[in-house]
Amino acid sequence: MLHSTFKYLIAAVVPILFLSGCGTASDSNEESITIGSPLLRVDLASNNTSITYNGSVTLSWSTSNADNCTASGDWSGSKGTSGSQIISSLTANRSFTLSCEGSTETISNTVNVSVTSTPTPITVNLSSNTTSVAFNGSVTLSWSTGNAESCTASGDWSGIKGTSGSQALSLLTANRSFTLNCTGSNGVQSKTVNISVAQAPTPVTISLSSNIASVANNGSITLSWSSGNADSCTASGDWSGSKITSGSQTISSITSNSSYVLNCTGTSGTSNDTVNITVINYTALLAWTPPTENTDNSALTDLTGYKIYYGTTSGSYSNTVTLAGTTLTSYLIENLSATTWYFTMTAYNSSGVESSYANETSKTLTN
Repeated sequence: MLHSTFKYLIAAVVPILFLSGCGTASDSNEESITIGSPLLRVDLASNNTSITYNGSVTLSWSTSNADNCTASGDWSGSKGTSGSQIISSLTANRSFTLSCEGSTETISNTVNVSVTSTPTPITVNLSSNTTSVAFNGSVTLSWSTGNAESCTASGDWSGIKGTSGSQALSLLTANRSFTLNCTGSNGVQSKTVNISVAQAPTPVTISLSSNIASVANNGSITLSWSSGNADSCTASGDWSGSKITSGSQTISSITSNSSYVLNCTGTSGTSNDTVNITVINYTALLAWTPPTENTDNSALTDLTGYKIYYGTTSGSYSNTVTLAGTTLTSYLIENLSATTWYFTMTAYNSSGVESSYANETSKTLTN
């Protein structure tokens, strides 16, 4: 009765045990008990089974009754019987398998991860109407983009720009580099345009001078000039007309202060120079004692006036001044040029009879 009750209890309490069909040789009244293999289990999971392009997942796994595990599919290598691993930069659908071995069998588990297609990239097109300009020249930049949300200029321009547009940039005096940086949900893209600017041209130069800075009334000067990098020259002020780019010219009969301007023009611009001339009015003051007698020693009772004669050659007088009046004893002659002048005079009576020349006197006038 005790033996059969023991059998019942084991069978009822431990279903996975089984009873042998025969007894032992030593005790034919007892049955032997054999225990089966432990259950092998493999659990593999991903924190996400659908991700964006270039994304990542975390694989986690645990096992029961496993001795070792090996990864296959889109990962590899020996793995612990439990753990986790981050898989990054996924660009296509992936399948991850974990195979674990127990004492009598091997079990595998697989996780599939879906990856979205490659995102449409940002595109930036930046161009210039020319890539080489003259000094002080200008360019027009034009741009367009794809899948961009905002753009910013850098390099030799700046500021926020629309995702498409154009802009003129002027007065370029050195090589320039223009960059457009555009941002969208898929990243950042940049494009650069380089502009070559020619060196500054050699400037136009002009030098104008006079042989003298001051001249007597009605005198003359000689202007001389030279220029550099000029194609043409034009006179203005107290002279006029087109002039050669280097030369000289005599200006005569100057009666007042004068200003002479020369403007010269070339591919690099315009330059000018000025000469100012001052007219000096020379004078000579003549003084005399009025006559009291005629040539016959009789008293002079009908004196009417005087005549002054002067010129630049002794004994030859090109200029005459007639003075009416008997009380005059001096006279100022003006507007004389810078040279030696010779003077004499006569007296005349009411009948117009003139005396002979008085003694000649001279005066030298210089600048």
